[in-house]
Amino acid sequence: MQKNRGEIIQEVIFAGLLLLLPVNCLKAGFAAGDRAPDFELTDLNDKTVSLSDILREDKPAFISFFGTWCDSCLKEITDLAEMAPKYNAAVYLVGVDADKDKLVRFVEKHKIPFPVLWDPKAKTMGKKYDLLRGAFLVVPKIFLISPTGTTEYVSESYDEERKAAMIGKLAGVRAKKWNKPSEIAVFFTGSANGCLEPSYSHKQAYDGFVKLVSFLKQQLPKYPCHILVDSGDFLPYAASASQGGLALKAMELAGYDAIGVGDQDIYFGGFTAALKGGKLPFLASNIGWKTDESGSASGAAALPAGLADKTIVAGGIKIRIVSFINPKTFSLYPEEFTGKIEFKDLKEVLEGGKNSDFLILLSHADVEENKKIAGEFKEFDLIIGGHSQTLLNRPIKAGGALIAQAGGNLQQAGKIVLRFDGNRELSSYTYEIVPLINEIPDDPQVKALIGEYKTAAKQK
Repeated sequence: MQKNRGEIIQEVIFAGLLLLLPVNCLKAGFAAGDRAPDFELTDLNDKTVSLSDILREDKPAFISFFGTWCDSCLKEITDLAEMAPKYNAAVYLVGVDADKDKLVRFVEKHKIPFPVLWDPKAKTMGKKYDLLRGAFLVVPKIFLISPTGTTEYVSESYDEERKAAMIGKLAGVRAKKWNKPSEIAVFFTGSANGCLEPSYSHKQAYDGFVKLVSFLKQQLPKYPCHILVDSGDFLPYAASASQGGLALKAMELAGYDAIGVGDQDIYFGGFTAALKGGKLPFLASNIGWKTDESGSASGAAALPAGLADKTIVAGGIKIRIVSFINPKTFSLYPEEFTGKIEFKDLKEVLEGGKNSDFLILLSHADVEENKKIAGEFKEFDLIIGGHSQTLLNRPIKAGGALIAQAGGNLQQAGKIVLRFDGNRELSSYTYEIVPLINEIPDDPQVKALIGEYKTAAKQK
């Protein structure tokens, strides 16, 4: 069958342009020693593989992009099969064919011995790994990544000269003693507002705890050292006892390590009982109930002293977490409620100093307020914001801190992977906001809770 002009052009573009670049061509953003961009793809059996998974093998790793039409790609793969065992290197291939079946047949035909990940037309990795030249897709392209995650070698195209250079670089990486940094993944949410399952408001999908818990069950095992935190307003405003109780159970299933108290949470009538239950790690570092002359709380009960802060040791790194709630967030609440509350200044909260390697603030305040806090209190290393429901797709750097925020209504979850050097100083990080899309399966435990709630509501 004769191909039309559009089909011919498409094949030419997708076949790629093999550019003759220097042997170790480190493009902008890929200077030697820079950390390789994080990624997550599925293999041909739909198993998810991330860069973090690959680095846990604790050996040099090649990430090689190829297409089934590319003869030099096959030559490179053949040579990798010979050199990788000799130098104990991991090899992961990334197929960029649009047709998965064609990719599977190619792998079977050539008996390729390496894990093959699939990124059709490099839609996921193209920009991250600089594969695109306008409309052209560059393959083969290979990256040699050290056990610490740094990019040590990059090459486009393949020939005998590049093979020799690649072997020489691999030998050098293999011979070097690499001090792997301590890696801690901080997952974060805020302003969940009691959203439990997907619903629609203003044409926006709110995906809720039923997706979040499922996402966390997929992600947390990938990071031996991890922390899950929330910056407050996990309950909706004026939640009923049944609504609040359901959201609190969902929070338990998520497995939070620290939860900053928001204005909507402390206003909940069942909050005192939740505190006494002790199942959730609430932090209320700068807020409490006023006491009368006898020392008794004027509220239903005093906030326990144990809520002031929390210290976690992970990967040999001492992490202290404190919380802050801006008094202005209570401006619209009734006076009979706000009159019982008192606040501490952050100076008082930090009276004992940083007292940790890394200090996190769960801040129930807007972005501008968090910038001011970072500028005044240089002790903070990471500020996770809330209340304003602002989505920060990139962290803001202010003072000595990174400011992060994952939006509201559990449409997204945040993940920041921190890496510390041998002196327990932050050496690098990666930041990601993950949409809790409908493709994430519902968590069966949360789904069962929702079902029970709906059944009980119908019977009333």
